[in-house]
Amino acid sequence: MSSEQTPYAQFPGSVIAQPPCRMINANMYGFFIKGDLNKIQTYLDETVGLVSGYTFKAISKYCMLTFTDIENIKPTTEPWASQGYFQETDVIIWLPVAKMQRDKVSHIYWYPAFICVNNVYALINGRETWGFNKYLCDYKMPEIGGSPDFFSMTVDAFKTFSPDTKMSPCELFNVKMLAQDTESPIENFVDLIEEGMSLLENEIDFFDLDFSVYKQLLSGFINPQIDQLLFKQLPDGSATNAVYQDVLHSPSAIQKFHTGKLYFHEFEFTLNQVDMFPLSDMFGIEVGSQRPLLPFNILFDFNQEAAMSL
Repeated sequence: MSSEQTPYAQFPGSVIAQPPCRMINANMYGFFIKGDLNKIQTYLDETVGLVSGYTFKAISKYCMLTFTDIENIKPTTEPWASQGYFQETDVIIWLPVAKMQRDKVSHIYWYPAFICVNNVYALINGRETWGFNKYLCDYKMPEIGGSPDFFSMTVDAFKTFSPDTKMSPCELFNVKMLAQDTESPIENFVDLIEEGMSLLENEIDFFDLDFSVYKQLLSGFINPQIDQLLFKQLPDGSATNAVYQDVLHSPSAIQKFHTGKLYFHEFEFTLNQVDMFPLSDMFGIEVGSQRPLLPFNILFDFNQEAAMSL
């Protein structure tokens, strides 16, 4: 449900910049983490599924967790393009989602359902303009070319809900390398898809749809474009009703692939219980440790395009 079209007030001191934005040297590490298909579907129903006219289906019990350090970001539209650039790190839990039409898959999206960032400028613009569900965090991750030994994300949160709980820094999750093995270099996104598919096809509980549909999902890397699904809403002054609520999509247009590799090291993902961000309720990711699938690292440039209604 969209509001009437009213020109946005660009007043002095406002930090809202018009998209698109160009991103240089995005250093992304990714892992597939096991959740629960029913809980993921409930999360979809309670967010993007609220907008009338759309039906979305969870197509895997696995979520993709990424740590991405983007070295240089700036809008491409003036006057913001001439104001400067900034660094941003995103830690994202992605849900692979199918848009359904007459019980058939009409399009495949990546839904960045939970995002934490290190930069308040990125947080404000991401939430206000695109509708990204962003929160501030501290993080640890390797630099470009570094060994993938340890990743973590810490948020200011209420760890246990109670009247006497004070908000404090809480580590929500971490990923550590337990044993070193081999690495397989990849030359482009096509290599990532082909090698990834050969590995994931052996995981019989990974796919909830036909394997060919999942290939359609990852084929977005070839275009080269990653279609992101977004749930954007703005609350009224009492946070009771939405003055704006819609489902949007925003393409990430790949500009250049620098390097990439698949890891065959042994990794361990550990989720801690933090009541404020109950990932077990949201996505069915169990508190405790598990072995993530398909760990990878890619370094690339991309443009984040404006968000548009479906």
